[in-house]
Amino acid sequence: MPDLHATSLSDVEKRGLKRDGFVILRNAVPRAVTERAKALINQDPTRIVHGDSPAINDLYNDSVLRDVMLEAMGPHTVPVNAQVAVTMPRFSDAVVRRPVTAATAPGAHVDGGWAGLCPMSQSEILASGEALETWGQRGDPQSMGPAGGAPLWQDQARTLAIGSYTALVGVCLNDQLRPAKGQFSVRRGAHEAVEAFFRHQRDLGGPIGGGGPDWPRLQAMPKGQAFAGIMPPAMVNTYPDTRFEHELWPWPELTPVLMQEGDAVIALHSLPHTATPNLSDDPRMNVFFRIRRHRPENPWEGNKRVGWGVSDHPDRALNGDFLDYPASYDPFQTSIAKMCDHWSEWDGMGEVTPA
Repeated sequence: MPDLHATSLSDVEKRGLKRDGFVILRNAVPRAVTERAKALINQDPTRIVHGDSPAINDLYNDSVLRDVMLEAMGPHTVPVNAQVAVTMPRFSDAVVRRPVTAATAPGAHVDGGWAGLCPMSQSEILASGEALETWGQRGDPQSMGPAGGAPLWQDQARTLAIGSYTALVGVCLNDQLRPAKGQFSVRRGAHEAVEAFFRHQRDLGGPIGGGGPDWPRLQAMPKGQAFAGIMPPAMVNTYPDTRFEHELWPWPELTPVLMQEGDAVIALHSLPHTATPNLSDDPRMNVFFRIRRHRPENPWEGNKRVGWGVSDHPDRALNGDFLDYPASYDPFQTSIAKMCDHWSEWDGMGEVTPA
């Protein structure tokens, strides 16, 4: 077995993270730790969504990842939960068969926004006096997305429509070196464009996220439906043209993160990402941790109600409940400031220049 990854990022890795918005750490997690996690997941790989077991959380807490993030980013609440992400083979009975072409590229997204089919039709939305672009200004800010997703609004004042964290840390549990095995994939280098777009929304007075300036909350769909969660063209059009060309890979605008068991990836929250179809013969198995830089003024750091490690909206409880904060700390304006200056949350990256 090769030696485990060092407990900090190398200068080359830091420069790559600065340039690309993500970096792969080879052999970051001991095989004994990945085997324990796989044994738990394999009990029922199609049903586990969140992992709140030490066998899952130890992928981060009992590996070099915690020390790596402490050095590169800084203090943070360790995960008490995680997203177990198993993508079954496309041609298994569990997956709907569709032709795979460049035209069916999965849409990369930034975590934390309310996403899915709107419960109201287009005609109902218009009849209520709202517009698709700004839908939700009159709705209940407590509302959660489909299947318990992110809240419609982060705050009751409706200034922030997208949750955030600092970094997504993913651990690979099986061989994903061959493209088109359902890889976690990214719009490489687009993190700076996303940050610039958040600044643009802030400069225009907000709100930040869907429903704010130049980001239509809803997109028209066939049969009179409407869908939330699509990245706005005004943002996507500013992404750099970073392509991944491979005979097995039909989506060159996406860069697949090619890993094997025990490897890990660190990606900024602002880096658009997506799962991709698994065209292999066996499941793709990853575990993801959402890590946020510690905020000393926040009384909810470490509280299990927030779902540290899995939540993409840690300014509210995992179930969407609003949390009480002291008058001296505004979590939502703090999050907006960090989204508009994402490297300010990385203690070990301040002097790093892109590769």
